[in-house]
Amino acid sequence: MILTHDRLDCLRLCLEMLEKARAFAQFDKVVLLLNGVPPRLRRFVERFMKARPAVGWDIVEGDGTRPHGLCAAQNECIRRYPDSIYVKVDEDIFVPDGWAERILETYERYKDRPDLALITTLIPNNAFGLYRILNEFYPEKLPEFQQRFGAPPSIEAKGPTWQRPDIAEWATRLFLDADAANEEHRKRLAASGKPRWHEFCRYFSIGCICYDYAHIQRMGGAIPPRDEPDWCAWFEANRQVCVVDQSMIVLHYAFFVQQDWLDRSSLLEDIRAVNLPGTQPWYAALTRAWRISQQLPRIVKRRMGG
Repeated sequence: MILTHDRLDCLRLCLEMLEKARAFAQFDKVVLLLNGVPPRLRRFVERFMKARPAVGWDIVEGDGTRPHGLCAAQNECIRRYPDSIYVKVDEDIFVPDGWAERILETYERYKDRPDLALITTLIPNNAFGLYRILNEFYPEKLPEFQQRFGAPPSIEAKGPTWQRPDIAEWATRLFLDADAANEEHRKRLAASGKPRWHEFCRYFSIGCICYDYAHIQRMGGAIPPRDEPDWCAWFEANRQVCVVDQSMIVLHYAFFVQQDWLDRSSLLEDIRAVNLPGTQPWYAALTRAWRISQQLPRIVKRRMGG
């Protein structure tokens, strides 16, 4: 499942990096969850699918709301494809080579656990991911983090990593080249002697996850109404195990509370330039200016007290 709403720039990069990573071939179906998308994004999706007829595409529509539309689209996908393994990414998730194979390997290792909930990866712009990345594998970066941001990294899902775009940009830029970063990271993992898989049971941001039909059935047959908060609350209350594959780092662009600030930066263009060199559109130099212009009405309204 690829969940998208209105960020064509993110979705384009997400899909192109999935294609570069040869991920589509690992799945029987690639389902685009279109949650109230604008016409321009829909036209892009239709062209992208048509140009790749060998991929088993499908589309599920959502009504554009959050969280109702998100949950309804995901539940419709589960209804269409019962008894399946589901891998879901948001439109601003950017994967390295081997992502699909590794996440499915993790599922194969854990699939017989009767208490298996969600499988995820290490993600720098994710409180749980960044906490483990810095404390377990990159401790030399901890002093810089504390100096820049005034405190150690927090593991709390709605804490500073979620709230602060400056943390998001700093953390993402540490691993900007996804393939090179993962090659280095796997060397560190091997040298550390730490396990590839870490089990946990706590709230985390679920933008890049794998789960199966049995988990959904244990949860009552559907993703709960508020999506992430209810989902995480359910597996915490029922002591279900989540698993992070610590052999892999995946990039995430922005939580909604970070988006305006990050959109004024060049981070999105830099992710593309490093990971998909030579693919910047001719109008790339104007994209930041366009994003900033979209914010102006809100800025003016706030300044006027509206």
